[in-house]
Amino acid sequence: MKAVKYLMIGVMMVWGGAGPVWCADPPNGEAPRMVEGSDAPPPERLPAEPPPEVIFQGMEAKRISLEERAEEIRLEERKLKELKVELEAKREELDTLRKQIETSLTRLEAKEKTVNEAQRLEEEKKIKQLVKLYSSMKPKQAAAIVNNMDIVIAERLFLNLKGDVAGKILAYVDQEKAARITERLAETLEDLPEVP
Repeated sequence: MKAVKYLMIGVMMVWGGAGPVWCADPPNGEAPRMVEGSDAPPPERLPAEPPPEVIFQGMEAKRISLEERAEEIRLEERKLKELKVELEAKREELDTLRKQIETSLTRLEAKEKTVNEAQRLEEEKKIKQLVKLYSSMKPKQAAAIVNNMDIVIAERLFLNLKGDVAGKILAYVDQEKAARITERLAETLEDLPEVP
């Protein structure tokens, strides 16, 4: 088939006066030769097809390479699945820890609230006792004690005393301390909700 192709090219060149014509497939594997009366360069030789054994070897090498790559992919997939299982286990472990922490925090907050409530009730009880005690004292004696009392406790005491009793005691309290107590009482009373 190649020979016919080259022959046709040569004939066309001769008839067309295009220059020298080369014989496409010389006998006995010789190099192409120029036919008389033509000055064209020899045609390029097409590469010969490799024998089937070479093609098969190339295909076999490609198949082996593909199998090796497929095995690498299978190994990677197996590793990824193992990592996924590990991550899932870690996530479940972290979820369990988070739930335990939340439960502990809830218990702690409840306990703290209970303790705070107990402390508040205890303080209220003590303040009520102080109110009862100071209400039964003479104003001058009560004022002498209030002069040495912590300002926060004094404020709470005066908040719970009846107005006339508080006024009588406050009249005998040191002027500077009485002013501070009065300021604190005013601030506290501003923060309290209005009673209709």
